[in-house]
Amino acid sequence: MEYKLFLDTNALLNLQENAFLEEFVIAQKTLEEIEKIKTAANKDAEVKYKARNIARLLDKNYGKYVVVPYSKPVIDYILKEFGLTESPDNIILASAYYYNAFTNMILLVSDDVNVRFLSREVFKLPTRSSGEINLINNQEVYRGFKSLILSNNEMSDFYTHISDNLYGLLPNQYLIIKTPNGEIVDTLKWTNSDYKKVCNKTLKSSLFDDKIKPKDVYQACAIDSILSNTITAISGKAGSGKSLLSLASIMYLIDSGKYDRAVIMFNPTKAKGASDMGYYSGSATEKAMQNSIGAMLTTKFGDRYAVDMLLQQEKIKLISMADIRGMEIRDNEILYIPECQNTSTELLKLCLSRASKDCKIVLEGDFKTQVDSYLFDGCNNGMVRAIEVLKGEPEFGYVELQQVWRSRIAELADKF
Repeated sequence: MEYKLFLDTNALLNLQENAFLEEFVIAQKTLEEIEKIKTAANKDAEVKYKARNIARLLDKNYGKYVVVPYSKPVIDYILKEFGLTESPDNIILASAYYYNAFTNMILLVSDDVNVRFLSREVFKLPTRSSGEINLINNQEVYRGFKSLILSNNEMSDFYTHISDNLYGLLPNQYLIIKTPNGEIVDTLKWTNSDYKKVCNKTLKSSLFDDKIKPKDVYQACAIDSILSNTITAISGKAGSGKSLLSLASIMYLIDSGKYDRAVIMFNPTKAKGASDMGYYSGSATEKAMQNSIGAMLTTKFGDRYAVDMLLQQEKIKLISMADIRGMEIRDNEILYIPECQNTSTELLKLCLSRASKDCKIVLEGDFKTQVDSYLFDGCNNGMVRAIEVLKGEPEFGYVELQQVWRSRIAELADKF
């Protein structure tokens, strides 16, 4: 980067682990503020959690950032020069000004509009919000596929060198080839040695009959990944088909005799902004069926009777993530984790560690718009971390679905 980032307290709290992607600078006053926030009675739970987490990350990554020590005579002199009172924000700005005087290379980052005003207009420092800096945005976003528009000559060259990884795909990443007018002419998967063609496979099973056919090329890639890879992650907006494709593929594999059952792990997290209904009566399975996981299964399988029959036949098993320590997903089972965006890194790590050698795993969720707790925000999101860590591994595939198919209303709701 042209500048070294100088982060104020709120920018550091908001960036969390992303801050450590490159060396940055903070004031000692920020360290003091973080310690106060951790136990402050007037701060909400989310802010205190962020403070505790960033304190842990600062300790873990010691040496990867610079702290400007608080020198009262120096800070008092700078504040007096600019006619400012001694407040935490002004001390941080004075520290940034002092550091910049010796380096002439900082970019002050703050999510406080008044701090940004003072930084720009009083201290004359280059200034941005945390959403405007390119710590992650300048990296290519991994969606599990690459979409390329090729001319006739480029297409001819590609198929002449079909065994060469001309476009730098990771193992199990998909390549969608389009003509200059946008027509899709081919969909391929890089296997780390050559390309394999992806077909529009119709999924037939006793519950879904032969009704489940991919609606677009991205759904076709998602089905291909579930059927061919040990671990598949599917993300997408509400109504994009994540759950339906996952369940249809899982039932297809069970009906074909390749696996005996699906173990469905769920984290009973209420929707963001919704009120808690309190205690649910009944057995663990009955409680699960009263939760959102029960509503999803009933909707996808058609009615409650169909779900109850699958439970009685032990073709599906519902397990709360609160109860997974000590259990094992056997070789004849498929581990399915819906709403995977509502897991932390540690929780999803615990879930995946339950898997035996020959089981299959399907993760699905929407980590962009449907995270329901601050506990799963940012770099602490289990699904985000899984995709980042596992991409390129020969057992793993990922597809981000691109289209809302549920209804026109669902499509309009996505604009909110």
